Amino acid sequence: MRKLFISCIFLLFFLNINSLDQASNKELPGGPENAPSLLEVGDQQQSFTLTYNGSIIVKGKLSGPAILSSDVLEEKTITQHISLKSEERIHVELLVHGSSEALAAETRGAAQVTFPLVRTSHGLSNNLRNNAIYDRNMDWMLEAPEGTQIQSDRLRDGSTRFTLTFSAREAEIIFRPRYYQKHKNLPHFQPWTYQVYKESVTGWSSWWAFFREFTEQDNAQILELWQEKHFADYGYRFIQIDDVFQGGQDAGRENSELASGYLGGRPTTWLDWKKDLFPGGLSAYVSSVKQAGFKPAVWMGCFFSDMETVNQHPGWFVQGSDGKPAAAPWVSYAMDATQKEVVDALIRPTFRGFKNAGVEYVKIDQLRHYLYDNLHNNLEWCEEQGIQPYEVLRAYLGVAREELGDNTFILSCWGVLPESIGLADACRIGGDGYGPVTMQQYNSWNGIVWRNDPDHCDVLPRKKARGAGNVTLTESIEAVDRESIIRPALASIAGAMLMLSDKPDVYQKDRNLYGLRRSAPVLFSVPGQLYDFDPVKTDQIIASERTDITSGKRPSPIDGDQFGEICTFWLNEFNTSYENWSVLHRLNWPKGKNQSLEVLSVKFANLGLDSCREYLIYEFWTGKFLGAFSENFPLGELEPYGLESLAIREKLDRPQLLSTNRHLSQGAAEVEMLRWEDNSLVGRSRMVVDDEYILSLYVPEDYHLSGAMVGRMEARVEWEGRVLKIFHLPEQTTSLSWTISFEKD
Repeated sequence: MRKLFISCIFLLFFLNINSLDQASNKELPGGPENAPSLLEVGDQQQSFTLTYNGSIIVKGKLSGPAILSSDVLEEKTITQHISLKSEERIHVELLVHGSSEALAAETRGAAQVTFPLVRTSHGLSNNLRNNAIYDRNMDWMLEAPEGTQIQSDRLRDGSTRFTLTFSAREAEIIFRPRYYQKHKNLPHFQPWTYQVYKESVTGWSSWWAFFREFTEQDNAQILELWQEKHFADYGYRFIQIDDVFQGGQDAGRENSELASGYLGGRPTTWLDWKKDLFPGGLSAYVSSVKQAGFKPAVWMGCFFSDMETVNQHPGWFVQGSDGKPAAAPWVSYAMDATQKEVVDALIRPTFRGFKNAGVEYVKIDQLRHYLYDNLHNNLEWCEEQGIQPYEVLRAYLGVAREELGDNTFILSCWGVLPESIGLADACRIGGDGYGPVTMQQYNSWNGIVWRNDPDHCDVLPRKKARGAGNVTLTESIEAVDRESIIRPALASIAGAMLMLSDKPDVYQKDRNLYGLRRSAPVLFSVPGQLYDFDPVKTDQIIASERTDITSGKRPSPIDGDQFGEICTFWLNEFNTSYENWSVLHRLNWPKGKNQSLEVLSVKFANLGLDSCREYLIYEFWTGKFLGAFSENFPLGELEPYGLESLAIREKLDRPQLLSTNRHLSQGAAEVEMLRWEDNSLVGRSRMVVDDEYILSLYVPEDYHLSGAMVGRMEARVEWEGRVLKIFHLPEQTTSLSWTISFEKD
């Protein structure tokens, strides 16, 4: 589908340039109508249907007669209020049909006021805080009253069915077509044209560790160390070289006075590397990374500062009011990607060269400067050309996507750039340096629009940025050991990118590796909330004009804040083929004063769990079983930079899995199969060589252990009260079956 998307972009630019202003606003094939649903009420006013885009998406049943009406508000967006009124309280059941990408989630309401958190879902969600359905494939949202119970089911054809139930005398159901595109003001969000990248985006970046002092020898050292420490086995995939290698043939050439150190821009800038730093060049880099078991990734920029080319071909670049190529800070000259000649000479060869060399991840930098500093400051030229500024940027990214192909990961950098939606797989949503706050300001985008990138994660930070945005100065700091856990863990919890960036000596010490080993891979998730925890940035996207931003030097009003108060509670919901459970993460990421979090009691109802049931709670990082609880459970003090990851599983009347020690999800990353049969727990887990694997089980008093086998070996076991721990030290990274057998009184 994405290939069709890219083809349409080039048809617009290269075949009919004079009609761009009209054609650019046309929807690509497959999109739904931007219209309200059709309400049809059945006989005796006890049933109804909602039809949208030619299909029935809702079938409603009422236990008694009611008056149903539809009121549509049409301004910039369409909001349809379907009102239900009855003389007495009636039971309402809605069968909602969605695509394979439909999900249940919550809208902002009383639950978030009572207990603020950030929620994600892995698999179909049945959380009791849910009161809405969102279908990403067609970008519509249906909101039911708070307190509605939603049961999610996957059908054999891959589509999704939701059963919504509530009781009321009067109620309102709200339908919003084009929810992200229109209501969140993301005009380039056309999800029927592309899929969100679902693989784990994990690895290492050279930038924060080395800046521009990285060499081929340094790369060899990090590869050797990461092989020795089995990083690939834990789920780390990419090695990404940043701003250091480029410009092997650019020495002595004249560059723009506004280049800010970003020199060149011709295809040779990116494909012919500096021989003094990287004697083997691009091919040797790619080969070494692949031989080490990782995927090669490169940084590059969309800047162009080579004056010889600009003087020879001034018409290839965006023009200023004086009719000459316009230079701007950081990006210098902006290549006019709507011209085929420019594309074929300057843009296409670069990305084709990366693809042919075997690069599997490309980070494209300076895009904000290309758009803000150059195009937004030359709107008169855009008007004369009959194009919008965003069309030039999207044409550039379209070439990148066409040449790199669907399977190459593309990161848009830096700052939130809605113009890159559908073309880039991820976007770095803040400035330079790890930005934990960014992930809670765009939590409703991750897994729906793209993958969020909080920038590289240094697990033991030794420096911090002076200022924000484009960082040119840093100052030394001293890390707290606990940061090596909470920093990588938060990126994993949020389902974001996790690209590490420490010097090799950090990874030589095993005590620094525990957190990053337990945080990878990053499991793909979708939002459990259709709103952002902190909406200050996304509200700006709705309210502001994009062309009002004319400088990319500092963070713009829509760029994520990297630092500030971080949400204390993050809830991951796991719904697998073998089990459903939740993990509540409690973070104490201090802002200013280093204070411990106080003792508190958490109600299961506030987490969206049934308070009438009993749950078993296990804390991951300490390996402690907290006990069995109903209605609520206590939490103690939590020291600065402390993290608790609490697996919450409904208590059964037989032995059951409490936790595993492989991954902070406590089972979702490595347990491939689990079932209860013949008084035995039978499972299969993927284990990492020389990393002792621990299964923690809860065993009721009327059951007694009769045997524990992992692979063909009898496993070592330990009892801690009613908790049975099974230990196995794998001799290789592999999947092993295990059987834990019991006898019942």
